Amino acid sequence: MKKVAIGCGIVLLVVGVAVVGIGYYGYMKVKGTVAQLAELGQFADIEKGVKNKSSFTPPASKELTAAQVDRLLQVQTRVHDKLGAGAAAMERNYKTLLDKKDGTTNVTDLPALLGAYKDLARLLVDAKRTQVEVLNELNMSVDEYRWIKSEVYHSLGVPFVDMDISQITERAKNGQTAGTLAFNGVPGDKPLEANVKLVEKHRKQFEDNIAMASFGL
Repeated sequence: MKKVAIGCGIVLLVVGVAVVGIGYYGYMKVKGTVAQLAELGQFADIEKGVKNKSSFTPPASKELTAAQVDRLLQVQTRVHDKLGAGAAAMERNYKTLLDKKDGTTNVTDLPALLGAYKDLARLLVDAKRTQVEVLNELNMSVDEYRWIKSEVYHSLGVPFVDMDISQITERAKNGQTAGTLAFNGVPGDKPLEANVKLVEKHRKQFEDNIAMASFGL
């Protein structure tokens, strides 16, 4: 998969009622898009079904364990299987929206990113339910899952656009800012060599699941 050139990993879009001008305009567009994708509004409620509510504190060393990488693979594999042919459609949309011929990415339109998945909304909701089921089977919290995912992609040097629907819709329901669209897994600090070795053998599978990762799956 073509790597995304992101400079210093700067924030690409800020949206919210507290932001004027373009920021406010962006918020209104996002709000309208979320309304169009009403089914995705279930994401936050579905995620509340994760039984392990404990907060997760990453180790000071930032070192992944083989068990953590394996659990991430288990979750992504089950979600990928649930999506079926929809997984390939998600990946195609993701690449079309983010990749440019010169290898750079300039993400400025969150509504366009979300709108591209409008026809997959119901399938994404089912995939979210599957994710929660597997997290419960593994007794894993959402916080730990997100950290593992971010660190894995950081170690691979493959950042993904973080448009976690659960977080976006939960903020919208609470009347808060829609949030910030940014790259996650950004290779700022040099990744640990131990982590690189641990995840490299699974590179293709993780890259194939980049669109899922982007949606918080």
